[in-house]
Amino acid sequence: MALVIVALAFGYGFRSLSGGLERLGRDQRTSAALSLAQSTLDRVGYDIVFVQGNADGNTGEGFRWSARTTPYISGPRPPAGLLGGYVVSVVVAWKERDNVREVRLSTVRLAPAGLVSGRPA
Repeated sequence: MALVIVALAFGYGFRSLSGGLERLGRDQRTSAALSLAQSTLDRVGYDIVFVQGNADGNTGEGFRWSARTTPYISGPRPPAGLLGGYVVSVVVAWKERDNVREVRLSTVRLAPAGLVSGRPA
């Protein structure tokens, strides 16, 4: 009887431990994806050309990223100037078991107005 109790306790303990390790692994992947999204957002305008449109890529760790730049327009169109606002959004996606997970980050950046092909118009 004592052996059955020890076996049950060991079984529940092992299940709890394996579930905790699975959650830890998932949290580590999410943290890595968030770090990749932040660094990709920082790269836009430096080694990722700052143009209206999309840029995307893959990492060796199984992450796919996509960066999108669109003009920031809030309300009536402001008068033409030297600088314009642009929304830069980054999505990082990865496969976890049978599910696709993703993180999204966005920011607004100032850049030369009328951006075309990475250069002011």
